[in-house]
Amino acid sequence: MRLNRGGLGLAGSMVPRSQPRQAEQRAEPRHGGLVDRAILVFRGQDHLVRVLNISSRGTMIESEILPRIGESVTMQFESCARLLAVVRWVRDGQIGLNFNHDVVLG
Repeated sequence: MRLNRGGLGLAGSMVPRSQPRQAEQRAEPRHGGLVDRAILVFRGQDHLVRVLNISSRGTMIESEILPRIGESVTMQFESCARLLAVVRWVRDGQIGLNFNHDVVLG
């Protein structure tokens, strides 16, 4: 792990696993292809990001930004209201976000 430039909080690195997961830990399936892209509002700046998959509780995106684990961001999907989300993990240009409330997909 490394500290961000300000010296506070985790940034971009994950603790490596010694073994792969033995069982699926997700509460629900992820859906690819429902959404192609979104606007991520990160530290006051809009970023167009690729959406890799989505569920009612969160999404995995692709972006070059380096948020801190636990940092709050806003997601804007086409024709939808803005959603608050929290960064759960960052790895190799991919970011896992957890929405602050469940979203109805469809």
